Amino acid sequence: MLAFFRDVIEELKKLHLPSKKETYITTVTILVTITIVSLAILFSDFLISKIIGIIFGL
Repeated sequence: MLAFFRDVIEELKKLHLPSKKETYITTVTILVTITIVSLAILFSDFLISKIIGIIFGL
C-alpha cells in the first residue's frame, strides 16, 4: 500500500501544467472552433428547412 502512494507521488512530480499562454491559446482555439461549428450547424439547419419547405410547399 505504501509503495502505491510512493508511485503516485513520483508520477505527480512528472506532471506538466500548461502555462498561462498555453491555456489562453487553447481556450481561444476551442471558443473559435465551437463558434464556427455552431454557425455551420445553424446554416445547415436553415438551408435544410428551406429545402423541405420548397419540396412540400410549406
